[in-house]
Amino acid sequence: MKIDKIKIKNFYSFVDTELNFKDYSGLTLIKGVNKDSAGSNGSGKSALLEAVFFGLTGKTVRKSTEVAIVNNKNKRGCVVEVFLDNGIMIRRSKKPTKLELFIDGENCTKDHASSTQAYIDDLLNINYKILLSSMFFGQSNTLNFLDADSNDKRIILRNFLNLEEIFRLRDKIKSHKSVYWGDLKVQDSLIKEFEKSKSSLEGDLSKINSENNQYLAEYEQYLDISLDDILGTERAISDAKGKKVTLLSDINREIRSLDDLLSQAKNNKCRGCGQKLPQTYWDRNKQNIEDKRENIKILKERRNSISIPEPYPITSMDYSSVLELKELVLQKSSFEAQIESLAEKIADAQNKKIESNKKYEIMRFWEKAFSEQGIIKYIIRNVLSFFNDKINYYLSFLTNQGYYLEFNEELSEKIVVSEEEVHYISLSGGEKRKINLCVLLALRDLLSFTDKNQLDIIFFDEVAENLDEGGIYGLYTLLKEIKKTKNIFVITHNKHLKTLLDSAPRITIIKDRGESKIMRKVRHGDCKAQ
Repeated sequence: MKIDKIKIKNFYSFVDTELNFKDYSGLTLIKGVNKDSAGSNGSGKSALLEAVFFGLTGKTVRKSTEVAIVNNKNKRGCVVEVFLDNGIMIRRSKKPTKLELFIDGENCTKDHASSTQAYIDDLLNINYKILLSSMFFGQSNTLNFLDADSNDKRIILRNFLNLEEIFRLRDKIKSHKSVYWGDLKVQDSLIKEFEKSKSSLEGDLSKINSENNQYLAEYEQYLDISLDDILGTERAISDAKGKKVTLLSDINREIRSLDDLLSQAKNNKCRGCGQKLPQTYWDRNKQNIEDKRENIKILKERRNSISIPEPYPITSMDYSSVLELKELVLQKSSFEAQIESLAEKIADAQNKKIESNKKYEIMRFWEKAFSEQGIIKYIIRNVLSFFNDKINYYLSFLTNQGYYLEFNEELSEKIVVSEEEVHYISLSGGEKRKINLCVLLALRDLLSFTDKNQLDIIFFDEVAENLDEGGIYGLYTLLKEIKKTKNIFVITHNKHLKTLLDSAPRITIIKDRGESKIMRKVRHGDCKAQ
């Protein structure tokens, strides 16, 4: 990713100026002239760096307030425009606050500034902290790797290695694990509840079976008989018996009547007066006798034809016991059905518990795999060799190969100076500065392992502080080495370093009457405003 140009309005002491980065390559010195105070301090050199960073991220290196950012004369209309080589232009304003994004001239600004910034970060694949630590070296960069504890060092490394995606995955894994753990607990609770209910029902069922065992054995055979059937049969039996009794009474009456007639006929006397019956009377009643005999025969046949239904083995009077038994059977059947249903629910909950437990254990495994002691430690372990080599490569320029630094897997450092191991705290300010610079440069090189975009420019802001003459020359040779692949812009007050950079292209920032302008050297002794 390359920055082609930056336009600045009312940002710090810059009222209206711009800088074409395409005009510079290799190593460039940024000088400052403050005509308001006779010197270079306060001219706006560091403000130029701030403008670049502010344009890209919306933040400043020195974490300045909005009041400090906006030009103190005009008090509003602060605008920074950053033009990138991929057709992207970012316009960021203060008073009023506004953020706009253009891609190949098309306005791609989102509804909210935060959404637009998120889109920019994703589009450019940049990270605020990483950009700060990999673009600015010197007083602008507060990152001190060696002063951090092991955990903070690990965090710094994982940021430079773009391991945040792993942590996002781990967070998702933890979320899934939590869900599966919750499911497991829910199913476990359901199993306990179902088993308790099932056990209670089994107790009730056992009680029914034990307390009514004889009762069940005695009346179970009658369960299929209905009360209506029993009552109907009992009515039919009563009716048949009644009809037989009635017919028997009719037969007996006819027999008595027949006996009377036969007795009279035998004696040939009237049973009432005792007088001899005339022949005519006998002749007249002879047919009546025959009719009565026939009627008696018919009545007997009719009586014999009436069948009495077979009674049920249980009477309607005893049917209350069957009803009670039916209620027990229904209750028993209900308990059995509930027990069966609960058994199915328990089996289903157990299967779900097993499945949730499997998923939980899988997520637990991956959580551990994505932990600080898992894949992250593995990645860090495998880049340590590269990291240590890069540190010592840069140290070779600054210390004439008199220093050696190595981090172990726990990120504890080992520092060797002239073949003697020393502690970081015992080093001088200049020695610490050399080592920290080399560590920062090595950290920047870790970005090559990631998909994080690297700017083609690096700003070195007063990195020569506390360095002796040998260190200054070593820094100069290091800068010449880095410029082979990157465009370097150096801000320094160190006279020795300035002398070494005398032949380098330069950008001069002149501050006059409170206004800073960027001047570009077009030929020896001449400057032109940009």
